Amino acid sequence: MDKLIEALQQLGLTSYEAKVLIALTQYGSGTAADIHALSGIPRSAVYGVITKLDDKGLIETQNTKPMRYKALPPEVLINRLKADYEKAIEFSGDQLENIYHAKDGDKEEGSVWNISGVKNVNDKINLMLESAGEEIVFASSYSSLYEVTKVYPIMDSIKDTVQKKIREGVQVKITGRDKEHVGEFVKEFPGAQVRVYGKVKKSSPLKGGILLVDNREILVITIKNDVVPISLNATWYGGQEHVEIFRHFVDTEWESSTPISV
Repeated sequence: MDKLIEALQQLGLTSYEAKVLIALTQYGSGTAADIHALSGIPRSAVYGVITKLDDKGLIETQNTKPMRYKALPPEVLINRLKADYEKAIEFSGDQLENIYHAKDGDKEEGSVWNISGVKNVNDKINLMLESAGEEIVFASSYSSLYEVTKVYPIMDSIKDTVQKKIREGVQVKITGRDKEHVGEFVKEFPGAQVRVYGKVKKSSPLKGGILLVDNREILVITIKNDVVPISLNATWYGGQEHVEIFRHFVDTEWESSTPISV
């Protein structure tokens, strides 16, 4: 019963409201005194809970003396809770979007954030890709990234987003040091511009890549693949000053690399 109460709370009911609905569903109908006895909620709270459930359209009231109350059939009740829940999600999403886009555009100018862990880095990559409107540039030591993707499904989670952005006309540019591994990835992204540059001369346990989106934000990803599990961390930079610094290195690598086809 506790799990049912928790589930109903997740749909927007209070603990008392959930207990009253369960009691009325189980016993059919009851007076305020019955509800107090069957649900176990305090007598002083009964009428307040009944009023809220009635306002939500989840119970029916019989005008007798004393008044009796009955829960709606479970299917109808759940459909109403679901509809209210979905409306709340839609409203909340719209309002949060308005607040987010209404914030000062320079609020994160020059900001720097450190991000740790595969899931958190992966989530940030997805957010950046989703926001791309003009250009996505990814320069990486792909041999190390390839090792990560064998352990964590990073590519699976970003593949659809990148493909969608290519279809929308976003320019996608990818560079890497290992032609074989770059080729493995870009097969998933027809329409992307792909280049490969010279092989890494020295082996290092610390490798990674740079993700640049729309010339406004940069994610520097570091991969340490000599530990178990593989370590993935990143630093996010916002603001024109940071972007211009990294843009110089990204463009230099791009110009010195060689186009490949897969």
